[in-house]
Amino acid sequence: MKSTVPVRSVLIASIGTSPAVLTETVWSLAHQANPVIPDEVVVVMTKNGRELLRHALFEEGVWNDMILDMRREKIDIDGKLLFGEASFRMIPDNKGNEIDDLRTGDDNLRAADFMLGELRKYTENNETTVLCSIAGGRKTMSALLFSCMSLLGREQDKVYHVLLPPALEGGVTPTFYYPKRSTTYTSKSTGKKYKTKDLQCELFEVPFVRMRGWYQEKFRVIPPSYRTLISKVQTVAPPAVAYPDIEIDAWNKGVSVNGVPVSLSNPCFAMLVLLAGGCASRNLHERLLALHAVDGVAKCDWLASFQESSRFADKDCPEDVSKVRSELRKKLKEAGFADVETLVPQRSSSVMFPLARIKWRNREKVADVCGYLFSVGQK
Repeated sequence: MKSTVPVRSVLIASIGTSPAVLTETVWSLAHQANPVIPDEVVVVMTKNGRELLRHALFEEGVWNDMILDMRREKIDIDGKLLFGEASFRMIPDNKGNEIDDLRTGDDNLRAADFMLGELRKYTENNETTVLCSIAGGRKTMSALLFSCMSLLGREQDKVYHVLLPPALEGGVTPTFYYPKRSTTYTSKSTGKKYKTKDLQCELFEVPFVRMRGWYQEKFRVIPPSYRTLISKVQTVAPPAVAYPDIEIDAWNKGVSVNGVPVSLSNPCFAMLVLLAGGCASRNLHERLLALHAVDGVAKCDWLASFQESSRFADKDCPEDVSKVRSELRKKLKEAGFADVETLVPQRSSSVMFPLARIKWRNREKVADVCGYLFSVGQK
């Protein structure tokens, strides 16, 4: 994909019943160490939020007051901060009408689909930077918007939350929308008075994982559904697994999972050593068959016993692999390896366990006797 330097920025904010978070965010963006004035402002909200925002910011003139105060401070906002009723993005209900509030799980999942769609309109354009504010709206709304940014966000995009000073807890009179100069605010809870200089907001840039790079080259089209995209990303992203500590004593047939010893049969141990050594699951049968023909293993007791057994001695008995695979999984799971399929997968699946985490003992000693166990790169 051709790299393009962003030339335009858009602030996308979730809004609930507190329209002040929007003006607080815009003001804070303009007054941070590296000021940013968005070219456009977009708000995602419900019908209840729209009425409150329209009344406070437009009918009472708070938005225009803020613009005038920025001009008085010589902040260059010409041609920027495009914002009006056309900037409202109303979350729909199950019939496609504007929803009053997000009350149910289905409401929130529809909201996630809607926010994903709105973000896609901007994140598909490499010349646009998305500045996302998650300060407003219900907690689930903010969480879902943040999740959508993790799914779609690119290197230039940012997520913000506005942090208010403790003095604003419980509310003040007049309502605080931004640090309006020459204004005295009175705490509703304590009656204490504060000057504008005492009520400065902090804009916190929230670090987030940008997952788009994991999947954008693999998907022909990004799914429009939030749930579908989450599901498809899980198929290409590394598994979210708390991997156990595994130790293998290759000479003495010792295995432990998080310090718990595991007793394995010779065939199970041979299969484990092959998989842990990098053998592809689909190649286990032929490699276990061939292990019977390796010379010079008499010094290693478990290998000698393995060769004497009938398991994997017959190339016409592939069911042995399935049986031993199941037995190995069962033993490791009993020892506390919950996601055992990451190391002992089905034949058509790949080993996902990070093999570098496995701690080996006496691997070199076994390799001197039977290097075949670890020479798995050729298949």
